[in-house]
Amino acid sequence: MKPKKRKSSPRKGKAKRTQRRGKTQKKSKFRRFLLLFVKLGFLGFFVLALFVSSVYLGFWGPIPSAQDLSRIEQAKATQIRSVEGELLAKIYSQNRDPLSFEEMPQHLRDALTSTEDERFYEHNGIDYRSLVRVVFKTILMGDRSSGGGSTISQQLAKNLFGRPDFSWFSMPVNKVKEIIIARRIESIYTKDEIITLYLNTVSFSENTFGVAAGSLRFFNRLPQQLKLEESAVLIGLLKANTYYNPRLNPEPALKRRNTVLAQMARSAKISVAEKDSLQALPLQLSYRNLDRESPAAYFSSQVKGELQKILADKLRPDGREWQIETDGLIVTTTLEAKLHNALRDAAFAHLSQLQKKFDQHWSSANPWSSNQVFFDQKLAQTPWFKRMLAQGLSEEEIFAEAKKTRPMRLYHPAGFIEKKLSIEDSLSHYLKLLRIGSVALDPQTGAVRAWLGGSNFRYLPYDNVLAVKPTASTFKPLVYALALENNEEPCTYLSAERQEYPGYDNWSPRNYDDKYEGYFSMTGALKKSINTVTVEWLMKYSEEELAILARKMGIENKLPEGPSIALGTGSASPLEMAIVYACFANGGYKVEPYLIEEVRSSKGDIIYRHLPKSKERVLKENTATLMNYMLQQVVKDGTAGSLSWRYGIKDEWAGKTGTSQNYADAWFVGYNDALVMSTWMGGENSLIRFRSGALGSGSAMALPVFGATIRDYKGSAYRRNQWLDLDSNQREILACADWREANVGEKLMDLLDRIGDDPDDDTKEGGDSWWNRIFKKKKD
Repeated sequence: MKPKKRKSSPRKGKAKRTQRRGKTQKKSKFRRFLLLFVKLGFLGFFVLALFVSSVYLGFWGPIPSAQDLSRIEQAKATQIRSVEGELLAKIYSQNRDPLSFEEMPQHLRDALTSTEDERFYEHNGIDYRSLVRVVFKTILMGDRSSGGGSTISQQLAKNLFGRPDFSWFSMPVNKVKEIIIARRIESIYTKDEIITLYLNTVSFSENTFGVAAGSLRFFNRLPQQLKLEESAVLIGLLKANTYYNPRLNPEPALKRRNTVLAQMARSAKISVAEKDSLQALPLQLSYRNLDRESPAAYFSSQVKGELQKILADKLRPDGREWQIETDGLIVTTTLEAKLHNALRDAAFAHLSQLQKKFDQHWSSANPWSSNQVFFDQKLAQTPWFKRMLAQGLSEEEIFAEAKKTRPMRLYHPAGFIEKKLSIEDSLSHYLKLLRIGSVALDPQTGAVRAWLGGSNFRYLPYDNVLAVKPTASTFKPLVYALALENNEEPCTYLSAERQEYPGYDNWSPRNYDDKYEGYFSMTGALKKSINTVTVEWLMKYSEEELAILARKMGIENKLPEGPSIALGTGSASPLEMAIVYACFANGGYKVEPYLIEEVRSSKGDIIYRHLPKSKERVLKENTATLMNYMLQQVVKDGTAGSLSWRYGIKDEWAGKTGTSQNYADAWFVGYNDALVMSTWMGGENSLIRFRSGALGSGSAMALPVFGATIRDYKGSAYRRNQWLDLDSNQREILACADWREANVGEKLMDLLDRIGDDPDDDTKEGGDSWWNRIFKKKKD
């Protein structure tokens, strides 16, 4: 008998069915999840592909084509160089001087690849291992220490084309662009060419681009001369060029340098022992910023203006205009660095000492204390005052604000001053700084050999080489040149007696030493700078004749009226006075000064070359020769005699000192047939001056600059044992004493002059007595 089947309980059957349905549902959910994941993956891939395609097709801005990338042009700084080839300054929008691969040292390239892209020579522009690392460690895990993952080729793309702002999409759009560009770059250029492009474009902070500019900025040397540890500093900068700037942040820069050295050791570019020894070295810089410390900043500023004029009517080979800031022009100037540097050093040393004396001379007083209006006007002219007005403050409120103190850093020739001062204190400080303008040129050609417009271009940008100032006694040689042009002889003696000139409100010139005895030859009067004799020579002719001669010789400003012009009451710039004295030095010709010898493109093609111009004769050769002899005597034992006994200068020079009224302007112009140097010193305003000739005269202020410059000049181009060749006739007419006493006849005539003078007669133009009007010899 068959056993009966046991019927399962309804409850158990239901449980089994439920279990089977659960398994089926789980499988169904997994399938749905898997399907959703696949769909989302496809969707994500589609969106990513669509996004990449949109970038590739230029919907987020154009991507440079292979053709564009094959002719990359980097902005290059224009270089201003001395006649010897020394770099004086740069003109740029980005400070960059591209180098070739061979000019970059191996340890610099090794430092770059070890730190920025260790597998650079293995990938084709994209390092997928680094990308995966960035995705998982940087993006998902938030570990920023893993780096950015960009290869050198990608970084080059960023350097060349920047990163436009697309708001939230900026990072992905720019990363995709850089990947595309990097692949194209790798297909066009070799690895070595990519390294070269990269190191020529990367920023080293402070608007300095490319390793050439970076090595010059921080180590004052060419990249080929860099030491390994210096290369490590520069490569360390690339991660964050402000934070790791060794000038601004030396401690982080040192740590970063050591990290670069460690990376080089890990990549087997240097040994561990070499790494350890280099990491132990301190951080040493030789910082040089040509923008702030250019040896010829005032000159370079003038060169830029001249360069713009030269290029105004010239085009590039492709028909475009030349761009001074980006085309990398090489400008060879006329400036001789050896001479200019000697002038700069002499001027700065002298000015530093002189400024201390000036500060002590006035102590706590101000030179303008009797003229407060002058100071208030100067304050109202400052940019700060104008900004306050623009903000709605009243003048009364601004003047009150100007008295409040705040931390300041002020320039001083003896060193910077840092302390709490008011705006008024700052203005007073800068007003009391003495100024200098000195220029040297070749009298034969007009080539400018040195140009110093001031002591600090950043703080005192006004160029005093072009400042128009009263010329004082440096103008007197023109009076004697006028006489010689009219066939007067150097040994003609005129009385030094003080006289009044009724036709000019009884004006009566005085001599510097208040002595008026005897008679002076032209040579003697120039040597001792005798005012009374100089005026008497002018009275033989006319102010108009003198003004015409001055204009012909190079003084463009209109001279004032009256016989006082003989003593230099008219004004001229140091450059104009150099041109005037060049007429003596070169035998009577006026030269046109010029600054630029040659301009070449970055490829070396000549764009411009200075061509000599014909010179205009403005003096007889005999006049120039006689003036040279007489002005030589000024240097030998006249007012410029200290050149030999104080500065040990034994060469043959001619020259003239000058001191304007109240010692406001001090001058010295020294020259021979190869060089003319014109120097002015004084204050911004005539109120700012010394109060004694011992400190404020031309021989005390301006002459020392010339003396120290020539003494310390290392070259021989301007040395002359003898440069003046007199013929027998010239020797004869110059052979006389500088001074002599009045003889009996002259004393009698002087007495009769005084008796015959009518003190009420103000109609006489020359102040001649009745005796002279009757008996004086008429001019031919």
